[in-house]
Amino acid sequence: MNLNDILSTDTGRKQRRRVGRGLGSGIGKTGGRGSKGAGSRTGGLTAGPTFEGGQFPFWKRLPYRGFTNFHHQVKFLAVDLGRALERVSGAELSLKTLIAAGLAHEGQLIKLVGKAEVKRKVTVSVHRMSGPAKAAIEAAGGKVTELHAPVQEGT
Repeated sequence: MNLNDILSTDTGRKQRRRVGRGLGSGIGKTGGRGSKGAGSRTGGLTAGPTFEGGQFPFWKRLPYRGFTNFHHQVKFLAVDLGRALERVSGAELSLKTLIAAGLAHEGQLIKLVGKAEVKRKVTVSVHRMSGPAKAAIEAAGGKVTELHAPVQEGT
């Protein structure tokens, strides 16, 4: 038995194509890119699937319609009231306690949602609350304070 009998050269991996390594390789000199033009240059032909050969693109010819608030929308993180009450022990449910419990991150705007059964008196201070969540807390004798959400730049 010899080493070449037991060692397999088939690793299941395909070798990368080494272009531009001589005329005998079949992909030497220009490396399969042809000669001259944008396609032969480094960084050439990087146009995406919407590129139409230099013609004014179809998507740019379409009219603008409607309105979007994408650039100045205010996003709130929805936190379930029942989950918040499970994770936070004590009489205070605020931004700091929610962050400490791992339900939110620093700087996020928080909205308490859901209608859970509140069994203890809780003082809540978050940016927004849903109606059922507010009613459940007040029914248990708790106090609700909605914080002022900061206005984002560019609005």
